[in-house]
Amino acid sequence: MAMSRALKAIVLIVIIVVVVFGVYAAVTYPRTVVSFPMSIDGMTAQKEEKEFDVPWLHGSLQVEIKVESGNVLWSAKITSGDEEIWSHVATQGGQTTYTSRWMEIPAGRYKFTFRTAGIGELDAEIKVTTKGGFW
Repeated sequence: MAMSRALKAIVLIVIIVVVVFGVYAAVTYPRTVVSFPMSIDGMTAQKEEKEFDVPWLHGSLQVEIKVESGNVLWSAKITSGDEEIWSHVATQGGQTTYTSRWMEIPAGRYKFTFRTAGIGELDAEIKVTTKGGFW
C-alpha cells in the first residue's frame, strides 16, 4: 500500500512539472508585436509609427525588415519615452532582408518608427518579434 502512495506522489509531481514547464513555454513563445507593409513611390519622405507592448516574461526583441524592391534611404528605431533603445539606417538598393540581433529589453510600452528620406521607391514588410527566456 505504501508503494502505491509513493508511486502516486511521483506521478503527481511529474504531471505538475510538465504542466508548469508547458505553461512557461507557452507564455514565453515568440510573438509578433508589430507587423505592417510599407510601400512608397515618389519624392516625399514618409514616416510610420507603431506602439507596442513587450509582454511580461518576454526579455528579448528582434526587428526584421524585408525589402521586396526599391531604392531609398530608410531608418528605423525603437524608443521608450525619449530614450532610444535601438536604431538602424540603411541605403536600400534592391531586394534584401535586414534582421537585427536579439536584444535584451524589459517588459513595457515602446514605439517603433520607420521613416524614409529622399526620392525613391520602397516595398517592404516590417516585423518586430519578442520572446521569453525559454526560446
